[in-house]
Amino acid sequence: MAMLIFVGCSKDQEGEGLSFFKDSSKASVTQEVDGKILAKVGDEVILDKDIEMLLSKIPQQYRKKYDSPGAKKEIVEKLVDVKVLAWEARRRGIDKRPDVNLRITYFIDQMLAKELEEDVTNNIEVTDKEIARYYDEHKDKFTTQPRVKARHILVKTKNEAEDVLKRIKSGEDFAALAKKISKCPSAKKGGDLGWISKGRMYPAFEKAAFALNPGDISGVVKTSSGYHIIKIENKRPAKTKDLDKVKGSIERRLIKDKREKILKELNSEIEKKVNVKINEDYFKSLKASEEKDKKE
Repeated sequence: MAMLIFVGCSKDQEGEGLSFFKDSSKASVTQEVDGKILAKVGDEVILDKDIEMLLSKIPQQYRKKYDSPGAKKEIVEKLVDVKVLAWEARRRGIDKRPDVNLRITYFIDQMLAKELEEDVTNNIEVTDKEIARYYDEHKDKFTTQPRVKARHILVKTKNEAEDVLKRIKSGEDFAALAKKISKCPSAKKGGDLGWISKGRMYPAFEKAAFALNPGDISGVVKTSSGYHIIKIENKRPAKTKDLDKVKGSIERRLIKDKREKILKELNSEIEKKVNVKINEDYFKSLKASEEKDKKE
């Protein structure tokens, strides 16, 4: 609801206008003033079209929440609460305080900047040809790495590892041995490491694991953590997702890239018109002072 509160409503267009404290026979809060008046605070009125305009700014998937009369009344009541407090703040001169005025100015600037950004990027389009070209040039982004499903047994010495390998070759169950002997936390799961992608394990371990086929058991593999015996239970090759599966994400990415390019060019163009200058000497001085303080 907070996002609705900061947008101003319409001024009373009837001079003296209406008042909640006036006789209802003279004027009604539901009187038409370029729209139906839903509430009045001082000289300001809140119209039905104001509420509809506010609701139109909410993403479609959330808008249904405010469709009921009760929800719309709640919006009006919250707007009234804010406007009442704002009226009193102005009466006390709070809006004239430098710190408050500065924030008001920045808020207005941010809103105007956002609206301009929306105006100039509202009709960005991406063609199927552009999507297909991006897909062809960035297939690595849509390709899953090869993976293996592995178990292992980790021991401290080479002699221990060779003994474990003999026991496995003689028919002892790999998972049962891992539970009894392995020094890795995976021992409690029978040495199960789950699915492993390249780049996650020690290079020597990875090289041995990916050289095996499902059902194979490695020799003794040494890493900095000890000596391993590896068993591969399953294997999946690298796979590239089809274009139709990633078309939506590519389109969003290209729209984002185009939007950033348009806004960067717009900023550059406007900066030339308004003659933007940043006081670089000030920041150099500030940095020099900071470095001096660090040395002292």
